[in-house]
Amino acid sequence: MPDRYLESQVYPLPQDIARLIGAGEFDLALKLIARRLREPLPAALRARLEAEQKLLPCLPHTYTLSHEDLLRELQERVKDFTAQELDELLLNGKLDFIYINGERRYFNRMASSLIKSQPQLKKRTVSQGVDSNTLNSMIQRMKEGDVVFRYRLQAEVKFDASLAGKTCRVHLPLAARSMQQEAATDVECSLPILHVDPEDAPQRTAYIETDGASFTLSYTVTQRAKYIDPLDESIHTILYPDALPVSPEDLIEQPPHLTFTPYIKALAEELRGEETDPVRVAWRFYDYITKNVIYSFMPPYRIMPSGAEYVAVNLRGDCGMQTLLFMALCRVSGIPARWQSGLAAEPGDVGSHDWAEFYSERLGWLPVDCSYGGGANRVENEIRRRFYFGNLTITA
Repeated sequence: MPDRYLESQVYPLPQDIARLIGAGEFDLALKLIARRLREPLPAALRARLEAEQKLLPCLPHTYTLSHEDLLRELQERVKDFTAQELDELLLNGKLDFIYINGERRYFNRMASSLIKSQPQLKKRTVSQGVDSNTLNSMIQRMKEGDVVFRYRLQAEVKFDASLAGKTCRVHLPLAARSMQQEAATDVECSLPILHVDPEDAPQRTAYIETDGASFTLSYTVTQRAKYIDPLDESIHTILYPDALPVSPEDLIEQPPHLTFTPYIKALAEELRGEETDPVRVAWRFYDYITKNVIYSFMPPYRIMPSGAEYVAVNLRGDCGMQTLLFMALCRVSGIPARWQSGLAAEPGDVGSHDWAEFYSERLGWLPVDCSYGGGANRVENEIRRRFYFGNLTITA
């Protein structure tokens, strides 16, 4: 999608079109958009309508569950779940839904979001996730001194038979150098690697060409996990001296998801209060997010409104959306903050993950993981919640 479409998402839609979309009358809304686009329009409004024309048809494929569908799935996955419990979740603002042709339709991962974010439901499911004691032990080891983690990743790429004999150009993710991580080593591929991005590339990949034959790529990742208590004002140590320096981009708006809306400004001002120390201001933002925002799987970001404001208003979001809110609050308060993304690896679980970094003169760049901190808050583990302000476990 062109950048102008993404940036246009912060612009309002014409009122008649917005009302039709809110009522779930998508077909009529699309007809109005098509007719409006035949008229002379300012470039910004034209981009907004063209973007909506492409994104609106995606919504029915994302919000697929009827009330009965969601209830049935929850009753299959949660012991003794009742219709009354679902009604209560709706009244408490825990459900993500839209209207399509007059019918309420829920986000297709709604059940998984509820089980992940609501402890009373998670306790009644078969799978309980990662053992908290294992994570606590890992954190304690880091507090006692730097801990080295080393693990090996492998990817296998397969192609459809119709591509046999055709040149296929592949860019595979490759671990980059970051705060507590060395760049990938011992890289092995069953085909020649034609190009590897620099160690600190924002989205590092290895480039491979194939005639449609399958191949494998593997490499080793080494991390040296460090511990710090940022709220200990006696510490004046740059924990990660090799981190990339602060840039002007670390303080600006980045539409559509990172914008300094009036509500974001008001929330930041309220949370800051009279505090001026950047570390303690950042802590106040983290403290608020981890105690008030529930984890929720999100639809594709491209079909969502401003991510930071969405989380601030609805008090729910996944790891990336929570990261956007933390970054927006920091940046609007003059604290440099930036996005980080990669893999998170824990005992029994490996998956994609997002977190933030913020900067202070006293400590330099430090990581902040609002999502994991909120997860610790849900299970009432204050040690873990405080840990993820300034520290990470294993990420790649």
